[in-house]
Amino acid sequence: MHFDYGLKLNDRNDLILSHPITQHYPLLITSPHSGRIYSEQFLQMTRLPLSQLRQSEDSFVEILYEQAPLHGATLLQTQIPRIYCDLNREAWEIDPILIYDKIPAWCNTQSDRVKRGYGTLCRIANNGKAIYRNRLSFSEAEKRISDCWFPFHNTVKEWINQQIYHFKGCIILDVHSMSMPKIRTFYNADIVLGDAFGQTCSPKLVQTSEAFFQSKGLTVARNMPYAGGYITRYYGNPKANIHAMQIEINKQLYMDEKDFKCNSDFHQLQSVLSDYIKIIADLLQKEILR
Repeated sequence: MHFDYGLKLNDRNDLILSHPITQHYPLLITSPHSGRIYSEQFLQMTRLPLSQLRQSEDSFVEILYEQAPLHGATLLQTQIPRIYCDLNREAWEIDPILIYDKIPAWCNTQSDRVKRGYGTLCRIANNGKAIYRNRLSFSEAEKRISDCWFPFHNTVKEWINQQIYHFKGCIILDVHSMSMPKIRTFYNADIVLGDAFGQTCSPKLVQTSEAFFQSKGLTVARNMPYAGGYITRYYGNPKANIHAMQIEINKQLYMDEKDFKCNSDFHQLQSVLSDYIKIIADLLQKEILR
């Protein structure tokens, strides 16, 4: 497998929208955290080596789902690293500890995520260490959010509007990966399905997904420890026939986290996920769009 592992580029085509190849279903796969292109300018601002910055990635998730357009789904991925600008946050979750000058009153500086250091611009990495050598200006934060966050979410909104116009409904699967904690708990699983405890999608979507993954021998948890982030909660509106669900995949199923390389089971999992897309496309036709 020839994948690029943490490329360093200055000129980026940040968004990649892959449309269905043949038949079109109102099914969108979003991968907001799999970006791994780190600009030299950004790296010079950080105090951590690239290997530690990369621990925040949902590594190779967009490749796991790259066959989705062959089965009628649309795939939206970004090359923006999560640690540079987190697209699964509100636009303006700004950390006052990270910014040295005045923050406008309309920014959200008090969310739980901000207090933990994981605002729209992360202050700390996954290992709990500070990312930056120096604090940032609000203008730097504003530029990143304008350049990265808004194009991504404008694309999602435009896609939803098109599907509602043509199909009267749609499904969004927001896809991520998770590390296995060093200490196993009751909630450890291969797959975690998040619907904000029943708020963001039809129960049928969760039930169908759970049954499918279990049929493949995978353990499945619901909402614990991941119930869905901003994308799932903001766009999911079952009353309007817009169904959003977050999917977390255990990284141990497909990669070696220490050296950021895919393991021998990668293609097998990729095949499972292709079959899953077919199942959800069928669900759309029989349940969501009828």
